[in-house]
Amino acid sequence: MTISTEQILMVIGGATTLTTSIFWGAFLLGRLHSRMEAVENRMDRAGRLMSDLTDKVQTFPATYLTRSEAMFFRGTRAEDSK
Repeated sequence: MTISTEQILMVIGGATTLTTSIFWGAFLLGRLHSRMEAVENRMDRAGRLMSDLTDKVQTFPATYLTRSEAMFFRGTRAEDSK
């Protein structure tokens, strides 16, 4: 049994196709992974900012003073002390 030149070229071509597809698959999977990490980091940052905002809003008073109540209260604002 002899191996022909055509068979050798087919094996080389198949191996080249296989290695090229593995390379591009790994390359594109790496790019996808890095993009997903970037999106995840952005979402984590947005979640922290929303959590900080929620904490700040929860410290607000339940009701606000009207202008006349504020004048009676004589707060520390300059226009309330006149």
